[in-house]
Amino acid sequence: MKRLICGALLLLAATLCGCSDHPRTTALLAQAEALLAERPDSALQLLRQLPAERLGSRALKARYALLTAEACARAGSDAETDSLLDAAWDYYRNRPDEIRNRCRTRYYQGRSCLRRGDKPGALRLFLEVEEELLRVDEPYYRGLLCLRIGEVHYAELDFAGAYRRFREARNLFMRSERPRQTVEALLGMTSSALRMRDPERARRDCTLALDLADELQDEALAGRCLACFATLYTVSDRERIPDELLQRIDRSVRGDTTATGLRTLAQVQLLRQHPDSARRTLALAIGRTTRSEERPIELYTAYRIETQAGCYREAARMIHRFIFLNDSLTRATLQTSAGMIEKEYFRERTAFADYRMRSRRIGEAAAAVILLLVVAAGVLLVRQRMRLQRERYERELLLAGEVREKYRELVRQTEQTLHAENRMKGILATRFDIVDRLGKTLYERENTASGQAAMTRQVKRLIDGFAADGEMLPELERIVDIVHDNAMRKLRHDFPGMKQADIRLLCYIFGGFSPQVISLFMHDSVANIYARKSRLKTRIRNSESPERELFIALLEQKSDPCQKSDAEQFATH
Repeated sequence: MKRLICGALLLLAATLCGCSDHPRTTALLAQAEALLAERPDSALQLLRQLPAERLGSRALKARYALLTAEACARAGSDAETDSLLDAAWDYYRNRPDEIRNRCRTRYYQGRSCLRRGDKPGALRLFLEVEEELLRVDEPYYRGLLCLRIGEVHYAELDFAGAYRRFREARNLFMRSERPRQTVEALLGMTSSALRMRDPERARRDCTLALDLADELQDEALAGRCLACFATLYTVSDRERIPDELLQRIDRSVRGDTTATGLRTLAQVQLLRQHPDSARRTLALAIGRTTRSEERPIELYTAYRIETQAGCYREAARMIHRFIFLNDSLTRATLQTSAGMIEKEYFRERTAFADYRMRSRRIGEAAAAVILLLVVAAGVLLVRQRMRLQRERYERELLLAGEVREKYRELVRQTEQTLHAENRMKGILATRFDIVDRLGKTLYERENTASGQAAMTRQVKRLIDGFAADGEMLPELERIVDIVHDNAMRKLRHDFPGMKQADIRLLCYIFGGFSPQVISLFMHDSVANIYARKSRLKTRIRNSESPERELFIALLEQKSDPCQKSDAEQFATH
């Protein structure tokens, strides 16, 4: 029997622990989501520490997969996100109420397509997300979407379309108060304006980006802005770069051995009229370049270096290579241009909308025919239904009369119960007050003159009735249960291992007896009574009992209007 009870308790504990994991897991996922924007590495570390067994439901698994994929993407480790995104989309694709998570999942699937070089597939996903986001107010995610669409347009040499998308992203980021992302959009606008041969607009956008990066005190963003300025003044040789700006660009790339840093340093040396140093530095940059889209600006920089050095034959060769590379890129992108993909997408959406409209009209016509048939059948059934309704109404009237009579009887019984309870409480309070006062008198006058001997014996007989083997102790426990919502029954249930002496003490306390009287009941000192009361209060307060507040309230009820005695103060401290 004991083994069966222990097994049941262990099973209950395990069930409760399992149930408590759900809100804990939800809180952990919410904490990781809050870290995504600014600290994706920390969010990813937090998510990877989450045990897989806590993800019991499909919703939790989908949210975990999406957050992990987003954290990986933001942290720069996109390689492991494809399977996670597939798992998330498998859940969110059929949940129209989860529009925000649906769009986030499709957005990062689009980024995965970009990573694999599938620009048409990425653009289609981005356009799909954009269409859904128009129904909700999500300026930040719409801004990210416009930023990625702008990057696709830029890669496809549609610089006007790219500039338009980057500008839209900037406005959305400013609306959502995301300054770092605003700088990203401004840099995209700068590059697009530069490729559109609009240096004035590029200079204006880059200046705004640099000012905002300086406000953020973000050296990395500021360095990218300065690199854009170096390229801008390299391409546009009509205006001299300010010395202060040139010095700042030089300081920002000192010690930077990446391809971008070396190319920017070569441009700084070119702008300072040091073609030989610029040629050597650019050669190092070309040797470390891995991105094909950087080749045109490298060739144009080499052309400017050779022109400045007076090597016009080499300069002509570099500009021919630059033109040939641009032509090759143009021919390659014309087949899958972003504009064509976007037009094709909207053409498909329009055709689908037309199909849905035709289907809707056919459905409406069918619905009209069905409605006529239903109306005709309804007319035939109306009289029958009215008769049935009348009969049902009469039955409900009879039932309502019976219910009202039962309600009146219940009210009468409730009033009688409340009256009896109030009378019982009054009687019990009077009875216990008499016992309490007699006990206090005995405690204070036990050793006085012999004239008190008879009262002392009487009081002792009364008090002995409340002792451990007294006849009044079970009655006292029943009375405490009646007055205080079954407090003793709940105590024995919640604390099965509690000593009988402690249960007796709590019964006396719940009954409203003072510590002095209780000391007589239990043949113990008042100081020990206070000490045991304090210990039991601490035990109950630290327990998991659902009736803990009831027990504490009964322990803290006032039994003596006077101040604490020296014994109580000693026991408390």
